[in-house]
Amino acid sequence: MSEPLIIWVPEELEQPWAYYQTSEQQGWASNDDERKALSALDSGQCIVVCPGTWMRIFPHSLPEMKSSERLSAAGFFIEEKLAASLSEQHIVLGEGEDQRIGVMSQSQIETVLAKFDELNLAPSRLTAEYEAFKPSDGMMTTWHRAIQPGTMGYSLDAETEGDNPLSLMPQMGFEGALNYAQGGYQRRQKSMPLMQSLTRLAALLAISGVAWLGWQASETRAMNQQTAELKTQAAQLYSDATGKSAPDSPALAVARDLRKTGNVKADFLTLSAHFFDGVSRVDGVIVETVRFNERKNQLNIKLIYPGFDSAASLEQIFSTSSGQFESGAVREQNEQLIGEGVFKLGGGS
Repeated sequence: MSEPLIIWVPEELEQPWAYYQTSEQQGWASNDDERKALSALDSGQCIVVCPGTWMRIFPHSLPEMKSSERLSAAGFFIEEKLAASLSEQHIVLGEGEDQRIGVMSQSQIETVLAKFDELNLAPSRLTAEYEAFKPSDGMMTTWHRAIQPGTMGYSLDAETEGDNPLSLMPQMGFEGALNYAQGGYQRRQKSMPLMQSLTRLAALLAISGVAWLGWQASETRAMNQQTAELKTQAAQLYSDATGKSAPDSPALAVARDLRKTGNVKADFLTLSAHFFDGVSRVDGVIVETVRFNERKNQLNIKLIYPGFDSAASLEQIFSTSSGQFESGAVREQNEQLIGEGVFKLGGGS
């Protein structure tokens, strides 16, 4: 079982993020391209450590009751202690004997998770930084914050920058830490289930494919240059992982190799490779989101079309291939043509 991917975010999300998985896999993700590449390390255990200034923790002595009733009671219990509207707060409760209430503003957690959705990262846990350390670690200063570790810890603004966050991350632990990624903020689907180095390579190639599709309609010199760089990086990744020269379509080649191994985790990658290959034949189509439905073994896709007939064009292309694309209704939204669709294998020949 692979180690969890830990991402420690700053208060300003556009600033560099610190990440740690092992002593060999750690560093800084300074821009969105580098952050997207972190999905290659995410095997379904992505833990987001947040500034403790975003959360507040209160002790409670609520009686045993149904989970939903207990959560409502917790809201009433802390309402007078909050200097904000209760309706604007996200509340979580400790499990079992853990008699704590954690509070985080809905706008803050929505901002964080929207950013992770944009980067195709699905956090399984979201916790406060002071709960990632043991009380015996003592007060520490980092990120311009003074952090008092512990289950009832806290973070305060500090005048000094303090230690490099990366130097502290190897000692992190999350047993008993409150998880704020609950309820409507739980991220269940993982778009890229990754295993082994070859599967990680396929995820990076898929990222390159998504970026290329999103940029293909642009005719600017800068975007064309980025597209060329992505293709070069994909070829280099394939060569580094396999020791072979990269074929014209590294993503398809990796998907075929994974299929030969009989690894069920390859299904997403195989579907994605075939889908990206087909979409590239219709000018101007942009893939906005891709979700893998493991139970039905299909991709659920949201697209932006250049015209109302583009969905039919996609269906026609896949009707003569090994895939099957079923488009939903195309609608106009914010001056764009939006549509959903389902892609699975087993189309024409």
